[in-house]
Amino acid sequence: MPREPRPFQSEVRFLLGGSAKYLAKPPKAQDVKSAWVGLRPLVKPGNTDIGGTKSISREHLVEVAQSGLVTVTGGKWTTYRAMAEDVLQHCVEAKLLKPSAGGQTKHSSLQGAVAKSPQAPKVSDPPGLHSYGSDARSVLALPGAESMLSEGLSEAMVRYAVRSEFARTVEDVLARRSRLLFLDAYGALGLADQVAAIMKAEGVADSKCSEFKALAQQYRVTDEGLLKIQEKC
Repeated sequence: MPREPRPFQSEVRFLLGGSAKYLAKPPKAQDVKSAWVGLRPLVKPGNTDIGGTKSISREHLVEVAQSGLVTVTGGKWTTYRAMAEDVLQHCVEAKLLKPSAGGQTKHSSLQGAVAKSPQAPKVSDPPGLHSYGSDARSVLALPGAESMLSEGLSEAMVRYAVRSEFARTVEDVLARRSRLLFLDAYGALGLADQVAAIMKAEGVADSKCSEFKALAQQYRVTDEGLLKIQEKC
């Protein structure tokens, strides 16, 4: 399995055809700004005989070995709290922990959380300063807060990624912090050198800019790929 699998042309055609049924202007292959594949490992319990991936659970699995080792497989970041509670419950049942009152973190706020209000941004809103929540003030205090590299990404945000979000490579910033690579591979490729320069000013000697450029090239839909997609559309 390659580290960066690429989408099949049939998958691109499928998505273009499906979205065309619901959009006022049917998208064409040349409208695709970035093409990528996401892989999700699924958990297959050892005591079951499952023939296809459709039947495999998308949930996490907690196993407690006789040695006391607790293993968590599957799941996803968005269900981290439920996963943690499940782990603790298994530990209690295995007598690794004593029972205690649950739900103590149910109402704990995460880093950057803001109070709910009618004016709160929606999840569907494009990325921007609002994405930082209460940490937005810290971003605005950094140099380059008004210097926009692209929509939703400022120079200050790159500095913040290095200083407060442990970003060490251009890929960390343009794929794992701003997500620009997944939204616009061409735009991300064009910003790579600028982001690398800012990171260098922040003390990152080698941000692996060349490696990111090679990665971004894989996310682009080439002219050859466009022709093959259009021929079968």
